[in-house]
Amino acid sequence: MRKNGNKGFSLIELIVVVAIMAILVGVLAPQYIKYVEKSRVSVDEDTADTLLSIGCLIVSDEDYFYDINSGSKIIFTKNGISLDPAGDTTLTNALDEYADRWRNSKVKSKAYSTQKYVVEFQGGSSGSTFQVKGSWQPDS
Repeated sequence: MRKNGNKGFSLIELIVVVAIMAILVGVLAPQYIKYVEKSRVSVDEDTADTLLSIGCLIVSDEDYFYDINSGSKIIFTKNGISLDPAGDTTLTNALDEYADRWRNSKVKSKAYSTQKYVVEFQGGSSGSTFQVKGSWQPDS
């Protein structure tokens, strides 16, 4: 004589479990997406702060100080880091020395995707000090 015992889950039990999982995913997914975007904003702001610090290091280095042109800029956008003027060998060499790790950084967050962070060098004529300023600006 054979006993007729349960050897698995019924279809109703499986449907209930799938429904509970769908509800949990529906509730938690928006929070997860929000936290991911918040972390991307933090990364972008941290990279911008790092570039400003690198700008300060560049002007404090005698190897670069006298060759930096007033008005030169380091620009951080969704396309990466670039220089203005584009062929500025002094800033290129300085970035190779100080910012090699950040050379391929790009803006990742939606909040800053339409903006650029500009580190601008002002002053420096005939031995005077440089001012290094950084600001987020609309990307045109």
